[in-house]
Amino acid sequence: MDTSDKDINWDKLLAALEGTNTEPLNAQEEAMLKESTEIKERLAVHDKFPVNEGWQRFTAARDIHRPRIKWWKPAWEIAAAAAVLAVVITAGLRFWKKESTHHPLAKAQADLQPSRRVQLLGNGKKIVLDSVSQTLKYNNGVQVQANSTSIVYEAKNGKEETVTMDTLLVPRGNKIRVTLADGTVVWMNADSRLVCPTAFNGKTREVSMEGEAFFEVAANSQQPFVVHTTKIDIQVLGTGFNVNTYETTAVQTTLASGKVRVGQENSGIILTPGEQSSYNEATGALRKKAVDIRIFTAWKDNNIYFEDASLSDITTSLGRSFDYDFKFEDASLAALSFTLDMQRPTNLQDVLNRIHLTIGDVKFRVQGRMVYISR
Repeated sequence: MDTSDKDINWDKLLAALEGTNTEPLNAQEEAMLKESTEIKERLAVHDKFPVNEGWQRFTAARDIHRPRIKWWKPAWEIAAAAAVLAVVITAGLRFWKKESTHHPLAKAQADLQPSRRVQLLGNGKKIVLDSVSQTLKYNNGVQVQANSTSIVYEAKNGKEETVTMDTLLVPRGNKIRVTLADGTVVWMNADSRLVCPTAFNGKTREVSMEGEAFFEVAANSQQPFVVHTTKIDIQVLGTGFNVNTYETTAVQTTLASGKVRVGQENSGIILTPGEQSSYNEATGALRKKAVDIRIFTAWKDNNIYFEDASLSDITTSLGRSFDYDFKFEDASLAALSFTLDMQRPTNLQDVLNRIHLTIGDVKFRVQGRMVYISR
């Protein structure tokens, strides 16, 4: 039903639904009246449903930007949801201009900003980055423009006599875009670490990282680019790829464009776009497979995207991205699987609201930086 709120007089429609209206209805109001009446009659056999809660879920779903969310529920839950909608339309309209004080997510909001900020360790100093841009001048002539979302190295054409190493620490709840001295761009995700030179003047360009990063490497066939992790190396000529070392026993490399060799020293496997390698530290096995690239790179584009993922995996990622911890009070909910596709909001609460609207029997209780999950 494609109906615009501005075309409906909700007080008049409520009166029509209750049989007390004498004013004529417009086409949109007639369509709403007809559909809500039919639904109400078909579902008359169902028990009562909580109007307040149903109305809050209905209006929230209407007002928010609509993400693409898919979910799978048994037939009885679908019928229950339809019944809630019917009750909302017929009786819940009286709450249209009222603000509920009983919403399950209104008691405490998960809207805290990250507890720590990005730090840059270099040139003998520790710099805590904030929204105000600052210029850092190094002893070897390198200049760095830095703030909480971007770092840009400005080298002197690779002619520096001395090259120092910087360490970038990106704590939970943060991410940052780094432009290295050769023009390579690195997006660093939350809870990650990058060690890079202030300039590249050797035979190779080498950096080290932990956590997760997406590399868009500046092409230079005369100076290969190498990414070192604690477990494996990625060798590049010019390409875009994502590296994830969050798992304690594995490293995932997902190739978006170009070509990379993943392995140790001169051994390994070649990846082409759309392929992902996985290295198992315990067994030493290195395998590759075809994947949906966006699942592993959406974070770089400021999106939240999970495809048929468990609630456990989703909350682990959200906790890292927003600097929160999650605890399942009902362990069975951890395996609940669904798909979520939305733009990353400014705070975690918006994501929790979306999940609650999608799966009504999942509730979140917030205490400080801890989120408790229950039915």
